[in-house]
Amino acid sequence: MITQLIQAFKPKDAKLTVSTSFDNKYLDYGKILLRSIIKNSPRVKVIILAINIAEEEFQEFSNCDNIEFIYEQRQFYHAYEQRLYSLARRIFLIDELRQDSSVENLLQLDSDLIVYQNLNKFSCLFQRGDFLIFARPHMRYEFLRLTMNVLGLSNSPAAKALTREWVRQLWRLLEQPQDSKYLDQLTLWKAYDKINQEYEIKLVNLKSPFIGSKRNDIIRKFTATKNAKGNKKLLNELNKFANNQLKDVPSNAPAQPESKNIYLHKDILKEHFIKAGFTS
Repeated sequence: MITQLIQAFKPKDAKLTVSTSFDNKYLDYGKILLRSIIKNSPRVKVIILAINIAEEEFQEFSNCDNIEFIYEQRQFYHAYEQRLYSLARRIFLIDELRQDSSVENLLQLDSDLIVYQNLNKFSCLFQRGDFLIFARPHMRYEFLRLTMNVLGLSNSPAAKALTREWVRQLWRLLEQPQDSKYLDQLTLWKAYDKINQEYEIKLVNLKSPFIGSKRNDIIRKFTATKNAKGNKKLLNELNKFANNQLKDVPSNAPAQPESKNIYLHKDILKEHFIKAGFTS
């Protein structure tokens, strides 16, 4: 009887692939995210795009058969250029994974998150919709209407069309060099707005208890910026998943330099656009 009750309340397999991407500036957060996934969702497949991070940094995960790393080494003019590249590069990763028919349900996570429960609890949401995200469609500014920290895509024609259009919108946006750190959110909204007219995308608005700022939420979200500095409560949470105890909440996201504007150009992403079928 006890065994039957346990099975009844056990989260159903969401047939889930988790993807995340981060560069060396977010390495501490990325490792904390991975450890929290391993602890609370040990059987979920995880794919990590690691930008300018040595393989040795992930030695502790070498025996995890369900974790796959994609390593990418690049040189940048300035750390802010790397930040812009990292934002755009993950669009291609998400699209590539979503076009893969072997991926049933895709859950893209930012690195500044902590997983506190089994991610298979998202199964019920994937059954309800094509696209899972925290949405505020009536916000005045387009780049604030969709929040990128947690993004779910089912294996549906609408979801596949959405990510392909996302790449296309990035291609169009970069007709002019861009310096906005919101370029990923802006292009996603434009892609959603267009594809929704064609497919009537079933959007599931992610809120508590799936994502939120409390420990009883499945995914605990926070903002990895200078505003998190001195937050002792958050620091204590992070240190539960840190090998080397942090003295303060990391804040390594580089800002646009005051002396010179740094832009993202199509050429920086040329190989990814070509792979996705976009050429000048």
